[in-house]
Amino acid sequence: MTLQPQAFTRTDDLPTPREPVGHVKLLFDGDATDDEHPIHDISACAFGGETLFVAGDEAHGVERLTPGKYGWFENHVRYPLKEFIDLKDPEEEIDIEGLAIHDDWLWVTGSHSRTRHDPRDDGAEPDCIDLAKLADLKDTRPRCVLARIPLLYDEDGFAVPIEQHGDRKAGLVAQKKDHGSKLGRYLAKDPLIGPSMRMAAKEGGLDIEGIAAAGPTRVALGLRGPVIQTFAVLLEPRIEPKDSGKLHLPGKPHQRLVDLGGLGIRDLLADGANLLILAGPTQDLDGRCAIYRWTNWANEEPENEETVRLHRPERLFDLPVKLEADHPEGIEFMTDDDGKRRLLVFYDSPNPDRLDTEDGTILADLFAIDE
Repeated sequence: MTLQPQAFTRTDDLPTPREPVGHVKLLFDGDATDDEHPIHDISACAFGGETLFVAGDEAHGVERLTPGKYGWFENHVRYPLKEFIDLKDPEEEIDIEGLAIHDDWLWVTGSHSRTRHDPRDDGAEPDCIDLAKLADLKDTRPRCVLARIPLLYDEDGFAVPIEQHGDRKAGLVAQKKDHGSKLGRYLAKDPLIGPSMRMAAKEGGLDIEGIAAAGPTRVALGLRGPVIQTFAVLLEPRIEPKDSGKLHLPGKPHQRLVDLGGLGIRDLLADGANLLILAGPTQDLDGRCAIYRWTNWANEEPENEETVRLHRPERLFDLPVKLEADHPEGIEFMTDDDGKRRLLVFYDSPNPDRLDTEDGTILADLFAIDE
């Protein structure tokens, strides 16, 4: 016997995504019709005063933009990272996935991930895949970048990255042949994270996305993957800057587990003592993305390496979900024309309607933020 349909509403609590309250236009130089132009894959952002830095995940450096006469961000300047730090593979893709500015230092992190060959790049017969090529994972070392670069401010008040100013010197965590870097070596030996080092990003493998700084020796790195059980992982490596500028890691990073409803971390943003988290799917798919707030994170330093507390940050709001476009990748605060603080959101795989590739412009979104 067939029963009549009935509504099951007890768990119908999926929140309505928040819509943007405005947009910000960015104007880039270069050929924006080129698929490798950073306009197509902005994955990280940070403000230094009125100076906006962004990075694309297929780039070799950071892009600087400053306010123009129409209120757009323009005056585009590219800064290759090899001009500031000693990269072992300077011409290889760094996959920059996080930017943060603290005390006039620009912090940069790569994904530290392994990636799999894309069979669509072979030019072979459609839907024919070479399994041997598909099984081969690319070297991770070029992506193993955790660095900081000093900033100075020019006569117009705009931030400029430099290699050295007095005793402030650019530097990075040492890159290594095995596991990519000193950080990678620590993680490879870890019983929780180590197995993910043998897997590709977005398939359960290690994938760092997002960085936040709380001082010269404390940063947080968000993991898009792996998600352990249903918990996202936040890494806090202990950093000892040397006189040479190099960043020494005296021990394995602290691991912090965060309940984001099964989502991974896509970006981090320090807000005073609080930490905002952009959460989203670990895999390369469309799905729920949300903004969370970890209250008083900066004052809750990790205390134990073996038994850790599960943190449950407050969910502020969900972002709109689009099909095969507009994957949120970067967040930053910005004051709008009415003097209100908003959350600026950048997207990888942006909706074509955001782009004008002839003029080299793209629109980012502004969202109201719960203070």
